[in-house]
Amino acid sequence: MLHFKDVEDAQKLCECLAAPARVEILKLVLSGESGTLDNIAKKLHLTNGAITQHVKKLCDAGLVKLIQSPGKRGVAKHCVPVTDRIIIDVATNLVRENESVFDLPIGSFSSATIKPYCAIATTDGIIGERDDPRYFTYPDRIKAALIYFNSGRLSYTLPAPTKKRKLASMSVSFEISSKPYGHGRERDSEIEFKLNDTAIGSHVVGGEYTDRKGLFTPPMLDNICSYGRYKTVTIDGGGTFFDGIKISSHTIDEFDPTSLTFSISTENGVALFGNGFGDYDCGLLLSYVYSNDR
Repeated sequence: MLHFKDVEDAQKLCECLAAPARVEILKLVLSGESGTLDNIAKKLHLTNGAITQHVKKLCDAGLVKLIQSPGKRGVAKHCVPVTDRIIIDVATNLVRENESVFDLPIGSFSSATIKPYCAIATTDGIIGERDDPRYFTYPDRIKAALIYFNSGRLSYTLPAPTKKRKLASMSVSFEISSKPYGHGRERDSEIEFKLNDTAIGSHVVGGEYTDRKGLFTPPMLDNICSYGRYKTVTIDGGGTFFDGIKISSHTIDEFDPTSLTFSISTENGVALFGNGFGDYDCGLLLSYVYSNDR
C-alpha cells in the first residue's frame, strides 16, 4: 500500500497517472497479463522507447518495478506491481487560524488502570505477553499501535492550551471499536469519557470489526483486531458531544485549561487504534479552538 500524508506528497503520483497510456500499462500489470516490456508495447501498440519512458515514470511513482530474467535474446525485463492500494490524506493541513492541533500517540497515557483480558502492541508485535497489565508500564508503550482491554481506564495528560487566548472548545478524535470478551464479536460496548476526573458523558461504540484487514494493520497482527470507527468527543460552551450528539451538559468553562486530563474507560471491552494500525494511521487527535476574546 502507498500512503501519502498530504496532496503535495502525492503530486508525482498524480502527474504519473495523468497520462492515459500509463494507466493502461498499470491495468495490464495489475491484471498479470503484462509479461515483458516488449509484450506491453505490442498490446498497446506503442514503441519500445515510449513504453520504457512510461514504465520509468510508473517506477518513480512507486507503482511498479522492473525485474530481469533470461530471455531468448539476452535479458528480458518484466514489469510487476508494487502495491494494490493507494491512500491520499487530503485534509491533514486544514488547521484554522484560531486552532491548535496535536497528534498524541495512544501509548502516551499518563496512567492506566487495566484488568485482563488485555494487550498492548506495536506494529512489530505484542509488548510482553497478553492479559498481563504490567506490560502497560513498559517504556515501549509509547510506540503502541493497538491497545485493548476488557475493563479499566486510560488517562492522558493533555498539552496545555495557550494562555494568550480564551479556550472555546476542545475535541479529541480517535479510532475505536468494542473488544468484548466471551460475548461474541458483535456486542457493542459503552465507553465513558472523563475530563479531570469529571465524567463528561458516555456513548456506545460498535462491535469488533473483523470482516477485513485494517488499511494499516500489519499482517501478523490482523487476527487480534482489524480496524475501528473514527469518533470525536467535543466539549464547548454548549455541552459535551459524541460525533455531534449531545451526551452531557458539561461545558469547557467548568475546567481549568492549564491542567487537562482526558480519560477513556469501559467495563465492556474496548480497542484503541494508533499510528500504523486500523484504518486511519493516527493517534488521539487533540484540537483546541480559541475564541476571539483575549
